[in-house]
Amino acid sequence: MIHIEFATPVDASQNRAWQLLREKAETPERFIPHIRSSEVVERGDDELLRHITFNDDTTITERITFFPEHELVYHFVDHPKFEGEIRNLLFQADESLWLSIYFQGKTRAGVELGSKDIDQLRDGFIQTVLAISGQMEEIERATLETT
Repeated sequence: MIHIEFATPVDASQNRAWQLLREKAETPERFIPHIRSSEVVERGDDELLRHITFNDDTTITERITFFPEHELVYHFVDHPKFEGEIRNLLFQADESLWLSIYFQGKTRAGVELGSKDIDQLRDGFIQTVLAISGQMEEIERATLETT
């Protein structure tokens, strides 16, 4: 079992942060540099199904469930290496808004990962959360400056 967790404070409103997380679910290539393209293939009131293609031509399918204003759950429907899910969570702690990522999964049968692979996976998740929190803060600053 693989478990990765990381959280960072975000200087943005809950509403603005949630909007950006929803946008990341819809168009992840805008937020994650190693994603080449994405396509939403099904849409419901509180979920969507999407295909993502990475720069290395790996394609995955994820079902994303929305828990408004605070959590997105990405469940791997089809992934060449992993079974499991990723959660993005917005929460309040110490009077601050925080963004966390939580990955819990396992490798598919026949896939072996070394410690270097796990380190790269963890670092990729951390960099993604830091980039998204930075974008949330930039949008919040720009909004405040124009009001």
